[in-house]
Amino acid sequence: MSAGLDPRLLARAREVVADTTGFRDDAIAQDAVERVLRAELARGRVPTEVLSELQQLGSPLAYTLVRAVLVGETYFFRQPEHFRYIAQEGIPSALRHGAMHLRGWSAGCATGEEAYSLAACLLACAPPGMPVEVVGTDLHEASLEAARRGTYGAWSRRESAPALHPVYELLNGRQVSILPEVRKVTRFAPANLLAPLPERFGHFDFILCRNVLTYFSPSARDAAIVHLARSLAPGGLMFLGTVEVDRTPPGLTREGPPELQAFRKPRPEERTFAQLPVAQPVVTPRMTPTPRRLSAPMPASPTPPPSPPPSPARLHLQALERIEEGNVAGATAVLELLVKQAPDYLPGLLELALLRERAGARDAAFPLMRALRTRAGQLPPDALVDGPEALPARFYLASADAYLNLGALE
Repeated sequence: MSAGLDPRLLARAREVVADTTGFRDDAIAQDAVERVLRAELARGRVPTEVLSELQQLGSPLAYTLVRAVLVGETYFFRQPEHFRYIAQEGIPSALRHGAMHLRGWSAGCATGEEAYSLAACLLACAPPGMPVEVVGTDLHEASLEAARRGTYGAWSRRESAPALHPVYELLNGRQVSILPEVRKVTRFAPANLLAPLPERFGHFDFILCRNVLTYFSPSARDAAIVHLARSLAPGGLMFLGTVEVDRTPPGLTREGPPELQAFRKPRPEERTFAQLPVAQPVVTPRMTPTPRRLSAPMPASPTPPPSPPPSPARLHLQALERIEEGNVAGATAVLELLVKQAPDYLPGLLELALLRERAGARDAAFPLMRALRTRAGQLPPDALVDGPEALPARFYLASADAYLNLGALE
């Protein structure tokens, strides 16, 4: 499709998108870039004129390019395990430590479904009268305008993501409108994750940045995570997407199982305690008794029965331990054995697929994700799947769909 386009023009357009969004090169939709450039040339502009405008990152054409490649896939209560964790663990912890308000940030909020879901969760779980505020930010102003309107169709409501808290009301037979009390505590603003959030926004108890950093280059992803972590209040929780990071961000601690992708900023007293020197145990010398000579040989011990093979969950935990240690090869070997021995163990399929994705072996990850979607789709959505943490089948189905849809987009 790129036939007839000046290669310099095409290369510069992709550079503009990468510099503005942080997207890695293979996550920039080639067709979208070419459509924008061809539309400009069809208006009678010459390539040198278009190229000159592209030298300015903030130009109207640069904005049009960025808008064309941004992915706005989102819906209410996507990845419901995050909202459950906030409700069951995050908010109670904040209240125990004397929180006077609850603040959340939906980073890369697209058309706002995630921001409103977070606001509904905080409102439902906060004590009566406690101030609640949620900020949604995105690069795409048109998406923010849609978020501010707060009117949505069926595409924003999915069976894989149950309505955990009241967030909208029926507007007509096909659309819903955000509840006034949820809309009142939610606001939207433009922001780029490659830059620190302005100080006027303050700090947040909960930050959601899911299925955004998937598209970023490694350096852009690391920079964005630093900016996100700086906006966390002490004790605050940050939730990332399933395939976005393979290690705990600097200065944070992991919360819950690895697949939850939840990270917490330690409170000052926790950091102080962690820095205290650990007392070394005092070792008391012990006398070694002289072995007693036996007059007759001891009878041979019976041969113990063979140990049963480790359970799938146990093998999975062994793999997670190796991942935490940075032993990717060891983790891969354990997960390959696990998938071979227990092909219906959904957490193992997901873990191995993600490990291969992080290693750049996407061709090897896709068959695993397809198998995961097939097997998860055969189970009732609310059926709990055994693993390091019992999660419903819909979690694995949504994870596979998110990954496979991303591949289709690219």
